[in-house]
Amino acid sequence: MSMLSSILKTESIAVVGATPKEGKIGRLVVENLLRAGFKGKIYPVNPRYNEILGLKTYPSLRDIPGKVDLVVVAVPAEAVPNVVDDAVDKGVNVVVVLSAGFSEAGRKDLEEEILRRARRGGVRIIGPNCAGVSIPGIGLHASFEEVFSPGSVALLGQSGAYLTALAEILSRRGVGVSFYASLGNRVDVGEEELMDILLEHDETKVIALYIEGLREGQGSKLLKIGSKITSYKPVIVHKAGWSSAGARAALSHTGSLAGSYHVYMAAFKQAGFIIVDDLDLMVDVAEVLSWNKSLPNGMPVILTNSGGHGVTIADHLEAMGIKVPELSSKLKETISKLLPPHASLSNPIDMLAEGTPEKYAEILDILLSSNEIGGVIVIHNPPPMIDAVKVAEAIVKVWDEHNRDKPLVTFFAGFNISSAVKYLRERKVPVTMTHRGCAKAVSSLYEYSEIVRKKRIG
Repeated sequence: MSMLSSILKTESIAVVGATPKEGKIGRLVVENLLRAGFKGKIYPVNPRYNEILGLKTYPSLRDIPGKVDLVVVAVPAEAVPNVVDDAVDKGVNVVVVLSAGFSEAGRKDLEEEILRRARRGGVRIIGPNCAGVSIPGIGLHASFEEVFSPGSVALLGQSGAYLTALAEILSRRGVGVSFYASLGNRVDVGEEELMDILLEHDETKVIALYIEGLREGQGSKLLKIGSKITSYKPVIVHKAGWSSAGARAALSHTGSLAGSYHVYMAAFKQAGFIIVDDLDLMVDVAEVLSWNKSLPNGMPVILTNSGGHGVTIADHLEAMGIKVPELSSKLKETISKLLPPHASLSNPIDMLAEGTPEKYAEILDILLSSNEIGGVIVIHNPPPMIDAVKVAEAIVKVWDEHNRDKPLVTFFAGFNISSAVKYLRERKVPVTMTHRGCAKAVSSLYEYSEIVRKKRIG
């Protein structure tokens, strides 16, 4: 086990700069470890206190009697080098530096100093100027951000706030988080190394990256590891800082040089990453990739009770390179027996007001049974006389009867849908609520299917 991969097996954590004072980062980290239910040892470190939040507190790392796997640092930047020295002498594996005041504030010398001292003992550094690390499945929440729900998506990147926003939405949707690492100024540990250890992390089904820029030499490593991991797990990436204003902001935010956007895009495509350009799309794609156990092998079909939603999503799909062809004559004939003559049977299949829960179930069953269909988009915008929950129940029942062996994505819109959306997500059925988000999520399934196919025959 490498020094870095040991983070997945953390059994003891020291919080340097812990404090009983309300609202301070040192207190929030200790509170969050307790709230998340971390079962290992928690060692607050602060020479001013004997006890913090009911935990025995130590003057320094050197005074802790037991082994320390992970150190979280929340002290002023000038004090961090000495903490790193103590971590080296203590035999610590990983130090997470939350403290700001390094290269982003013009103190690159201080950043280089903590790295030099860490390398003396092989200690790995996450940060500085970061929001911490979280592994919800083991109750490890070494961060001042709110505690996340455990789940299947790993979040890696430089912006703690961006990743936390992702984590909050994924937690609320029931997808949850398997691993979270805010890298901040990224003086040592980079995304590529964390991706490498997540390859063997069973809880992680999807990896989501937020990148402002890469340091010199990191790009080739990211491509190499990314190319390996995308054979087994999808990687979604949002590259920020593509405009002149965004690039300036990235430099002051984490000290990152944003670099050429087009070069990044070409490299990410080469590695097999799925590219998104905002947070909302990141969430939709992550949810759909997490909850679909199979990839499409055949054309997409849209089943809807609203022509407008169906047409718009079809437009977005074709703009993204996913063709939405007409159904075969045989399939049209089969479905026509269930709908009135004025219903549209091409693709999208528009049931109009006849889109009852029973009709959704019958037609969805036909589509999932057809060899010409690779995946289904189910759209529902409930008219007043239709109970959206009943439609949701029909969708779940039929998809389960088919063992979820074809991908399915839903789009719900309109009044009185909140209970239906809740019902679907509680049963791990993906729900999208914007046209573009739905289309991007579906296209990501086709894109990842092609990535895997090429890698297997290559």
